[in-house]
Order: sequence, then C-alpha cells, then structure tokens
Amino acid sequence: MILNLTNLLVGFSLIIVAFTVILNYFTSNKINLFFVFITLSVGVARFRFGLVSLGLVEEANSSLFIIFIIMFLSPPILYYCLKSFISIKITWKEVLLHTSIFLCILAMRLIFGVIQLERLGVLFIIYGSFYYVLLVNSSRNFLRSHQTIFNKQQLFKVKQITIWVLALALNNTFFTAYYIFFQSHNKHEAITNMYHGSIILWCLFLIYLFFNPSILFNEIFTKKDPNRDFLKEFSIWNRKELKKLEPQDVALEIIVRGNMEKLIEDLKNLKPELIIHSNGTKLIHEISNHLNYPKSHLKFALKYHCRFSQSDYLNLIRVIHALNLINDGYLEKYTIETLGEVCHFNSRTSFYRHFKKHMGVSPSRYKRILE
Repeated sequence: MILNLTNLLVGFSLIIVAFTVILNYFTSNKINLFFVFITLSVGVARFRFGLVSLGLVEEANSSLFIIFIIMFLSPPILYYCLKSFISIKITWKEVLLHTSIFLCILAMRLIFGVIQLERLGVLFIIYGSFYYVLLVNSSRNFLRSHQTIFNKQQLFKVKQITIWVLALALNNTFFTAYYIFFQSHNKHEAITNMYHGSIILWCLFLIYLFFNPSILFNEIFTKKDPNRDFLKEFSIWNRKELKKLEPQDVALEIIVRGNMEKLIEDLKNLKPELIIHSNGTKLIHEISNHLNYPKSHLKFALKYHCRFSQSDYLNLIRVIHALNLINDGYLEKYTIETLGEVCHFNSRTSFYRHFKKHMGVSPSRYKRILE
C-alpha cells in the first residue's frame, strides 16, 4: 500500500517537473528535451501504475510492442540527456546516427516478429551496456578536458548529475533485463517488482532536484561568477621547493628561507594586470617594483616554488587576465582578437596557442561553452 502510494506521488511529481521545465523554456529559451522525455514518460508510467495498484482505475493490458520500443529507446535518451546537461551542443546528425541503431533493432523486430524473450534479454543487456560505457566515457572525457574551464562548484554539479544519470541508466538496464527474463513466469509480479524496486532511486532523485533547481532549468554553468579566483584555481605557487636545490643556490636559500612564506603569499595575490605588459627579460624587474622584493629572491621563488617556467608563467598570467575580463563580460562588447591584444599577446595565433595550452580549449570554443 505504502509503495503503491509512493509510486503515485513520485509519478505525479515527475510530471510536474517535466511541465516546469517546459514552462521555463518560454521565459529562458533553455530546455533539455531528453530530460523532459525521461521525466514525463517515467512520471506517467508510475502515476498510472499507482492508480492501478490502488484500485482507482482498471488495469489495461500493456502492449508488448510498446514496452519493447520504450526499453530500447531509453539508453540513447539517457545518453543524450547527460550530454545535453554537460556538453556544448548536440548535432542532429549525431542524434540520427544513434537513432538509426534503435531503428535497426525495431526493423528486426518487425521483420522477424516476436523475438524469444531470452534472446531479447541478451540483446538488451548488450545494447544497454554499450550506452552505459558511452555514458561513462563521455562524462570522463568531459571532466578531463574541462577541468580548468569551470570552477570547483560547477564541476561538482557535473559529477553529481553524471552519477545520477549513470545510476538511472544502470537501474533501467537491470530492471528491464529482469522484466524480460522474469516475464514468462509472472508478468504482473515482474512489473510490480520493477516499480517497487526502483522507487527509492527516483525518490532520492526528486530530492536532489529539489535542492538543485538549476538542473531543471539547464543552468549547471553560469556565464559570470564574481567570486571566482582564477589565480587560486591554477595553483601556480607551492610553498615547498619543487626540485632539489642547486649548489650555487644553497647560500641564497638560507637568506630567503624565513621570508619565503610571505613572498609566496604576495606573489599569489599579485594582480595579473600589473605585469601582463612585461616581456620575459623584464618580468622580474616589474614584479620587484610592485612587491618591493630583491630580484634575487624573486628569481629563487620562480625557479624553485613556481610550477611553470618564467615564460609560461607570464603567458599564464595573461591568460588569467583574459579569463577575468571574460568573466566580467568583456566579450559582450569586444571581439576575441581585441581581448588578445588587451592581454598583450603578440598575435592572435600566440593568444590562441597559450589559451588552449592552459585551458584545454581555444578562446572561441570557451566563449561558445559559456553561451
């Protein structure tokens, strides 16, 4: 009784979630159609099951062919649901490619008629596992290539929604395979066990959505984050020495040892715009003027406490300045080429090369991501 009532409430809640996302589309022009399809279809199915189980409506015989279509359509839908949340854009060509796999299976079903249940179960496990692997790989590759693009909070949201979609995909594969293999013995019991066995997962998912409404509105990433500190995210400086001291630097290390903590802290807080105009030979001189430290101390810090070479450090500081400008809405008025010039890169090619080196994507791709 309690489980049946819970299914009814979860189904109704999922339907409300789907319509909330649809209504939001008319104001924000953002929507994840695959997420809407999942929440609406699962919501309607669970709501109907709850009504039937509680005796509020009469049970109707479900078409085996409709069940066949739904269960083989679910894996690619879940796959594209995740991609719509975390990726840039999904091309229709890509969607058609994966839809063609489903259409081929559907054609086999129509041509050869009803497939033996055991064979259908094996086919679905292979099919579902294929998409589960795609889900894992796509999320892993996304996180790896976008590690420096988004802040820790945004990446944490990506990991959360990835885990949820993976859990739903695994749940779908497990219970659908269970239904197929168990159906010939007791169809009604198999369906009931499917709904009851997976109700906890859907309850937890609804709770997660309640505390993370940005997921509903497809806004995992925000264009502007005024609290973001790119200097800290790159972890440029290390308080401990990163390599073994050379003999000629041992005496200097004794001198700077007591003041190194403060020097590193001041270097961490050094504003990028103060030194981006420097060239490689004047970098130490510029930093020395701003922080009022001996040049020898700064050379020692760059040599043993910086994770980058002197030239890479300067170009990274320029990239960080570019990121701060983008975060402040610079590209809403000016071009990427102008941004490169403002950050004192010698050319458009140089700007693109160093930006991609440190961010993993080109400036134009980064702009598209934020849009």
